[in-house]
Amino acid sequence: MNSNNISGPRNFEVEINENFESWDAIANMHAQGSGSEFYRIEQWLAGESKIAPWEIEELGPVKGKSLLHLQCHIGTDTLSWAREGAIVTGLDFSKQAINEARRFAEILDFPEAKFVVSHVKDAVAALKGEKFDIIYTGRGALCWLPNLDEWASICAQLVKPGGVLYLEECHPFSDLMEVVGTGSEKELKIHYNMFSKKPVTFHDQGSYADKDAKTGIRKSHCWGHGFGEIMNSLINNGFNIEMMNEREESFFEPWEGFLEYSQPNYWKFKEEIVPIPMSFTLRARREK
Repeated sequence: MNSNNISGPRNFEVEINENFESWDAIANMHAQGSGSEFYRIEQWLAGESKIAPWEIEELGPVKGKSLLHLQCHIGTDTLSWAREGAIVTGLDFSKQAINEARRFAEILDFPEAKFVVSHVKDAVAALKGEKFDIIYTGRGALCWLPNLDEWASICAQLVKPGGVLYLEECHPFSDLMEVVGTGSEKELKIHYNMFSKKPVTFHDQGSYADKDAKTGIRKSHCWGHGFGEIMNSLINNGFNIEMMNEREESFFEPWEGFLEYSQPNYWKFKEEIVPIPMSFTLRARREK
């Protein structure tokens, strides 16, 4: 999961600052500490890709194309696209995360890979007006953004005419769910309100990469977004939706005891459990 924040109709300045502190606190742990097992850093450095087969199929060849990864966190996904031949730039608001991404780029000998510290809302200025063939984002990114219309507007300013935005993200339905009960009485139920404009606030020890990590209590805030909001924000900012696929795979394990590891970097519901959609992919093209 990745983070950056965009101001909404209300600025949410306090929530954004607390999210920044939360993500800055766990970047090193994800890259080099106890969270590195979740990220499969050892395997990734040895050549394993973070890119799913369906992403390569749906996005198509990227060799020689410029690719901007918004909310890139520690850069593992970004540099996996560099291995596919893309000319990559990663952007994230966490200085600690960008430091780790730059360190990985040096280890893997990608001197042309660029990593920029910036809020998404400031990306156009931070990137000095550069435009890209591809914008890649997601995997737990949109939930940190209060205002998707502003996000889509920024994406439209950063992609070349005729260029592509590709998104892999949590399915809106899975974002509604939470575990209730304990032991053998545990079950998944609808818990969150997708239509609320207020953020959901969490007080967590550790992170999704290691729930027992000694991070202290981190306060963070997430916003829910439905398919209508996601797609209309893109359409209203000059994108044409070319494809969207719903998937049972999840790129992290949100609830213990319900999913099992299915392939590197992905989980699926256990065989005896009827699955719900966990993620989706979307490709949108900017009008020429």
